[in-house]
Amino acid sequence: YSLSPRKIPNSKQLKHLNRFLTKKEIKFLKVLFLILLASVSYYLFTVFENKLTSIPTDGGTYIEGVVGYPKNVNPLYASGNDVDKDLSFLIYSSILKYNNDGELVGDLVESFRIDKEGRNYTFKIKDNVYWHDQTKLTASDIVFTFNLIKNPEYKSPLRQAFVDVSIQKVDDLTVKFSLPEPYAPFLSLLTFGIIPKDLWSGYNPDSIILSDLNLKPVGSGPFKFKTLYKSKNGEIKEYELEINEDYYGKKPYLEEIKFEFFVDRQEAISSLNNKQIMGINYLPFEKRSELLAQNSLNIYDLIQAQTVSLFFNSEKNEFLADKENRLWLEKSINKQEIVKDVFYNTYRPATGVYLKENPAYNNEVDHHGYNPNEAKNYFKPVIENYLEEKSNTEEEEENKDTEEENNEEKGLQLELTIVGTQKNDEVAQKIKKYFNEVGIDLNIKVITGEQAANLIADKDFEILLYGQEVGGDPDIFSFWHSSQRNGKGLNIAGYNNAQVDKLLTQGRRETNQEIRMEKYREIQEIFNIEVPAIFLYSPTYTYIQSRDVKGFSGNILISPENRFNSVSDWYLKTKIKLSRN
Repeated sequence: YSLSPRKIPNSKQLKHLNRFLTKKEIKFLKVLFLILLASVSYYLFTVFENKLTSIPTDGGTYIEGVVGYPKNVNPLYASGNDVDKDLSFLIYSSILKYNNDGELVGDLVESFRIDKEGRNYTFKIKDNVYWHDQTKLTASDIVFTFNLIKNPEYKSPLRQAFVDVSIQKVDDLTVKFSLPEPYAPFLSLLTFGIIPKDLWSGYNPDSIILSDLNLKPVGSGPFKFKTLYKSKNGEIKEYELEINEDYYGKKPYLEEIKFEFFVDRQEAISSLNNKQIMGINYLPFEKRSELLAQNSLNIYDLIQAQTVSLFFNSEKNEFLADKENRLWLEKSINKQEIVKDVFYNTYRPATGVYLKENPAYNNEVDHHGYNPNEAKNYFKPVIENYLEEKSNTEEEEENKDTEEENNEEKGLQLELTIVGTQKNDEVAQKIKKYFNEVGIDLNIKVITGEQAANLIADKDFEILLYGQEVGGDPDIFSFWHSSQRNGKGLNIAGYNNAQVDKLLTQGRRETNQEIRMEKYREIQEIFNIEVPAIFLYSPTYTYIQSRDVKGFSGNILISPENRFNSVSDWYLKTKIKLSRN
């Protein structure tokens, strides 16, 4: 060893190590080697965790299954078809749009101002917006689109909202809308897509609906039309979009989005279970159990701006005309149990006409809680008096004794009308149970969806289970103003309150948002006292995606197409990035 030029053994020498070391020493060295290996591995893992991160990268095709078929991917006509609205949302841009929190924000415009009178709205358009054919989007395109919507010959479903509104091009990047009188919800109407004037100006009212541009559109949104595939009988089976590389907003990670169309929900679910698609646009509750491998799916229950309520027709039933009776009817209903047992806690109990996320929601209202014992004590003498008074006022008939005997046996009779669906029936049975517990018999009448409109117009019901979509703006004039009681008006309960009428009218004219919200909060205080309806629950929109798809965000859904609000953040592929920290 003293004569050796190397003091560290080489590989050949190490092979003879067992000649000089004992078995115990060799075993000890092996243990030390394993400890060294584990230490190095842990160190490398720590470096990887702290210094290397996985981030989204471009590429991939997202495939969604949708029930239905596209007909007119054209903002002028898309409002009547959810599939058309989905595609239009991704292909076209709008003046304003709703974000994930249900707030109205700018899309094509970078700023806007409202004059002091609340009649003129001036919008400044972004200077970097281009159509998918590389031409620039200008104020002329917005003016052109709006005038087509207003023209009765083009028969756009959007026309009615803009009949008395005019538009003016101020310059290439500025437009001004003028209203005959202040109308605060006006901004919420400006979410329709803008179409290119150069491509559409040659179409008359008779030919526009026949244009190939209705299925092969050119817009300015984050994705553009690529191709479509039809079956032998001419039905569109697939529709492909590709990324718009020149998009003015955040560029999407996804390279393509493909839609596959199905006749019914069952067919779509089977395709998802077989991993032929990555998502389903909407899943009813009763179908959730049919999803296989749910741990590989993300199930998003998005809150909708809707409320399902029990509406009272006070004119048809004297008992329901008393607000105290309506109040205690509400206290006899366990809303939380309905949501738990019928909707598996994915719906949300309602406390009023607005969602809690709505800026008009009144946090200070002491909402009525579930109190069946006190409700039973309240109703016992009330029902006895009601039946006695009713008996005394009825005409003498031969079967009077029989009627009185039935009344005494059955108690107070009320009738609940529902549109015949499985979930509506389950809710109705719950309501029947709650009413029975406080001494009220409830008969359930089932109608079809087609019959509902005439029934509401004729006020041919005592209590009606029905849903109303409030939307993104807190304006509820159409649902609760007394002028909307008759005919095709949407005031289902026939509600008539002068103070509420005044506040609803003022709310429509007030452009100061905080003052406006206070008026709607005051309306909720009045509703809480008068109980014109029992607000039961807010439905959710169940959206399904494979866990391979990442980046989805959102909580509130103003309209089904708003599930694509965060589409620029969705990704399928990742890459490793070394952190500088």
